[in-house]
Amino acid sequence: MKDTPMGRADLHCHTYYSDGELSPRAVVEEARRIGLRALAITDHDTMEGLQELTPVPGLEIVPGIERKAYWEGVEIHVLGFDCDWEVLRRNPRVQRDRNDRNRAMIDLLRADGVDVSMEELNAMKKGVTGRPHIAALLVKKGYFPTVEAAFDAWLGEGKPYYVPIARESVPELTAELRSAGGKIVLAHPYEYKLGEERLAELVKFCADSGFHGIEVWYSGYTPAQSASLLALAEKHDLCPTGGSDFHGSRRPDRVIGGAGAPYGLLRALREKE
Repeated sequence: MKDTPMGRADLHCHTYYSDGELSPRAVVEEARRIGLRALAITDHDTMEGLQELTPVPGLEIVPGIERKAYWEGVEIHVLGFDCDWEVLRRNPRVQRDRNDRNRAMIDLLRADGVDVSMEELNAMKKGVTGRPHIAALLVKKGYFPTVEAAFDAWLGEGKPYYVPIARESVPELTAELRSAGGKIVLAHPYEYKLGEERLAELVKFCADSGFHGIEVWYSGYTPAQSASLLALAEKHDLCPTGGSDFHGSRRPDRVIGGAGAPYGLLRALREKE
């Protein structure tokens, strides 16, 4: 994708308020340094990191959030833009479900003699905590050399200390994000490994459920994949967006601005009903 005269936007980035490495300010500074026109902070299940930020000349900071839902047994990721965090946070379900899962995993570890606690976990992080932070705690305590090793051996899906987290259905999550004024986008569609036919079914379902857009440009996606997603977006009247899904050095293939969308698409997304 070539830059447009209006500039570029990266509408999918994480900070240390969820599973990213950098502070919100550091992420914004990098976006400003490379000349992005707009940047969305889309931490998992929280928008608290946005409270650290102040306006930056020449860079539009887009409030966002990433959530998860289930469609026919498949966990999908959903981006919400321009949501009212005060509305979303009145529903304690997200934090409650995540805390319940964290406690269940910590209890399993402790039952097998692993020296970790909820107090240690909660002390590690601002914002929300999850499996990456349990993994980091295990590294800190000397059980594994890296976060990746902890996931591979203990915390990944199907591993001995994995506990699934409760998730809403797509319609439930759509209603919640819309109630907060959000624009709703299906994130990284090819990451679900559905195959073209099932992916087309998912996109149609999301469009019928009230989504506004679909992430067309994403770190690692080939031009052919983006073209296929763009065709699905046009077929179902969804606005195409794009973002890097930046997390930091743990995922060096995802670079801020590396898979951004043309800035003009942000306006188009906001105009969707």
